[in-house]
Amino acid sequence: MELRETNVKLLSAKELTAALGSRMLAYKLLNTTGFPVIRLGKRLLVREDSLEEWLKANEGKYVQVGK
Repeated sequence: MELRETNVKLLSAKELTAALGSRMLAYKLLNTTGFPVIRLGKRLLVREDSLEEWLKANEGKYVQVGK
């Protein structure tokens, strides 16, 4: 299998917290069904482009966070 170089930016939970301004909200989102989280062992990561797409798709909607 050949891997190509990409400019994929992965956000850690800490970086998502900084972007959202709330640790509680970041962790609730990371545990929300349908949120684009990548679980690698205990690490929770979000692709920056997937986060942007998710935000656009949910803009103007009420989002129930936490499940």
